[in-house]
Amino acid sequence: MSCQKFSRQSLHLALNEGRGLYSLRHMDVSKLFYPSMAEALEAEAKAKKKKNGANKIRSIGRLPTPSIHYQPHVSATSNPYNFTNVFALFGENKNKILFSDMEGHSSTYNTELHSFMIMPDLNSPKGPNCLAAHITRTAAHARYDFDIRPDVDYDFFAYNPHGEHTDSLYLMDMDQGKPSSFELLAYYPVGEWQWCSLPLPPFFDDPEHKACSNISYAVIDGTRICISSATATYSFDTVALEWSKIGDWVFPFHAKAEYIPELKLWLGLSASSPSDLCALDLSTAAMDSCDVLPMVHHVGLDADLPEG
Repeated sequence: MSCQKFSRQSLHLALNEGRGLYSLRHMDVSKLFYPSMAEALEAEAKAKKKKNGANKIRSIGRLPTPSIHYQPHVSATSNPYNFTNVFALFGENKNKILFSDMEGHSSTYNTELHSFMIMPDLNSPKGPNCLAAHITRTAAHARYDFDIRPDVDYDFFAYNPHGEHTDSLYLMDMDQGKPSSFELLAYYPVGEWQWCSLPLPPFFDDPEHKACSNISYAVIDGTRICISSATATYSFDTVALEWSKIGDWVFPFHAKAEYIPELKLWLGLSASSPSDLCALDLSTAAMDSCDVLPMVHHVGLDADLPEG
């Protein structure tokens, strides 16, 4: 596989080290791709000439040294291997990592500044089946906020659309039994970073709804969070704070699909075969009045990594 331009330079790995301790490591993703399509095709041709005709995945070597370690506020002795701690990547530059423990205590780590910031506690702690989505706040978000919460400073977003505090993070626990399952972390210039409870998705009202381990979702047009239940797909408008149903079909992704600007497609792991990739066109033109699932593009597994 080749990639001449990267919208992201690093892969951040949060690993459970046991006894409640987590490590954060950063991997240079450029080593996983060929610099050009020509080099990728040349490597593929050489691989096909091998006598056994089989591609074997080579080791990527040792994991990078941890940059930091996390230890939750809650003592590890009470539950040393709990999996209710949440990590979420957000920020316009994908440079902030939120960590929240089983009691909702949270903080963010800035990967560029190598600094921590304590965040307010979540209204309701989130479990392992948690959706995390970054949305860059705009003047439209602030205008709607101003209509319903006049203490929010609309001018800040109107005249500083790309300022440091336009980052926001949406977290939703798929366990509908919690009082604030869906929350937004945003910065309000007249105050500070705050968590705000948001309307719950319509499928939470279905008595047969059960939280599943796979949450298939994507961010579309920079303002809409689209998520699939077991039988249908819904959209949440982050400006109007309203839910709507898209169609009686579900995304084919395992967990989150990421938009790839170079391809103009949303790419994610396949739910039916998590070792493979698939892609969809989820643009507004493809999604509006969509009665059936958009065409799925399956991406073959390229196991022949570049040398070095």
